[in-house]
Amino acid sequence: MRILIENLEFECIIGILDFERNSPQLVRICAKFEADEFIDYAKTCTELEKIFKEQKFELIEDALNFCKVKFKEKFPTLKYFYMKILKPKILPNAVVGVELETIY
Repeated sequence: MRILIENLEFECIIGILDFERNSPQLVRICAKFEADEFIDYAKTCTELEKIFKEQKFELIEDALNFCKVKFKEKFPTLKYFYMKILKPKILPNAVVGVELETIY
């Protein structure tokens, strides 16, 4: 069974441009996890927000790789990891972001 998180939104520091480092911006996260153990989606949402606010990633790709490693450590039976990070307000005419899918 896969755990789904759709449209988790919060503000954090993420990005390499000066204005992105100076003030938080809205991010939207969608994720899917599959493991042979219980994954509490409410705790996972809280954990994701905490990670992003503490780490203040420069590149979205770094955030994805960090989360991929972190969740595999937290859930050793993890079989599938998918995460998409979007910046819905960075451009006036598009929602942009990066996604990562891993099958263990």
